[in-house]
Amino acid sequence: MGSVGDAISLLAKGEENDFQALGVQLLQAMTTYTQALKDENLPPPSLRVSPLPDARVKSSQGKAAKQAIIEISQLICAATMDPELNLLISSLQFHFCSCLKVAIDLRVHNFIPLDGAVALSQLAKLVGAEEALLVRIMRVLVNKHVFRQPQPGYYAHTRMSSVLLKPNTHDLLCHRLEEVFRSASREADSLAAGGYREPKRGLNYGFNLAFDTDKNFWNYISEDDPSRGQRFGRAMHAVNINSTDTVPRLYPFDSLVVDGGLIVDVGGGEGQVAKGILNYYPNSGLRCIVQDGLVKKSTAAGPAVEMQPHDFFDPQPVKGAAAYFFRHIFHDWPDNACVTILRQTAKAMDKHKSRILICDQVMQDDSPTEASILYDIDMMSLFGGKERTLGEWKRLVASADAGLDITNVAYNPECEAAILELRLQ
Repeated sequence: MGSVGDAISLLAKGEENDFQALGVQLLQAMTTYTQALKDENLPPPSLRVSPLPDARVKSSQGKAAKQAIIEISQLICAATMDPELNLLISSLQFHFCSCLKVAIDLRVHNFIPLDGAVALSQLAKLVGAEEALLVRIMRVLVNKHVFRQPQPGYYAHTRMSSVLLKPNTHDLLCHRLEEVFRSASREADSLAAGGYREPKRGLNYGFNLAFDTDKNFWNYISEDDPSRGQRFGRAMHAVNINSTDTVPRLYPFDSLVVDGGLIVDVGGGEGQVAKGILNYYPNSGLRCIVQDGLVKKSTAAGPAVEMQPHDFFDPQPVKGAAAYFFRHIFHDWPDNACVTILRQTAKAMDKHKSRILICDQVMQDDSPTEASILYDIDMMSLFGGKERTLGEWKRLVASADAGLDITNVAYNPECEAAILELRLQ
């Protein structure tokens, strides 16, 4: 099975046989992927609701084939479609977002049976919308395979729409379709105002222009619009990347005991990840201090952790810890802000026993996934932040000029996330 890079090289030649070769590569990838599903006793690909909705192929060959199917199919479509029409349709995709938001607001997904279909007339009554309007909204979503029409005038779930029934997914999508959607609409204005330079801490981002505020996202949702802040908290529970269950398996945290065993979870919220680490390594001698700007007394079940108020832009008060752990912190901030965080932390480190552990995405250098590419712009429009390749992480650490070096990278096999280990040299 050829790589996606091979497929792109073929298409770049512009020869008829090269275009047909893409079809051959696509068929090879589909065959490999289908066999991988069979080997793992997983159902074949389908738009219909799966009895195993969370089942994903685990083999590296199956994962590679799955990604190849997606990317080669997109390449074939891009090469086949009329270029003017393709560009025009791409520029209209914000209408899909607005229609999805309408359907979520109406909670359409709650009124369609998982194992059947519902008539338009009944659905309109259940959600409180006029039939003629609902048809227009659903037409867009059916076109994108969010829902399906088993017969004219009836709607049914697909694998995609069934995801809306999962806990907190409603909150996650509403965050994306409100805060992020509005921020993205002003991102071009923000970049123009900044002279088309990489965002810096303290400048106005798309979010600031969209919400007409000088406050950063975090202060705004905690001080000016706490209901959005509460929803954002719930939304984060729906995010699968580096879930709290995955983090303890990405790094041998129990090995920190020889260096004192103290983990400082910087920006650790209410301590969910810290508790997850201690639960995963019981009786290991590990201890955790959870630092956050607005700490709350944790009442969740699990081992006790010490809560400490701290702003990571200020000097780190805990000296010589075995690890200073940052989960999903750096991607929220531009480079100059991250440099400040690194310098403040490095000053508190013990050269022989301390390390910084950064749990964040590491984008592929050559062919990053579409999701990671879009997450990067997501971070920029909301916070001025960014997702980084390994090369960008290395340049960031070097620019801090704090004597730090990346000594290890532990990758998550399920996604592009990883834990980077930094030590003083």
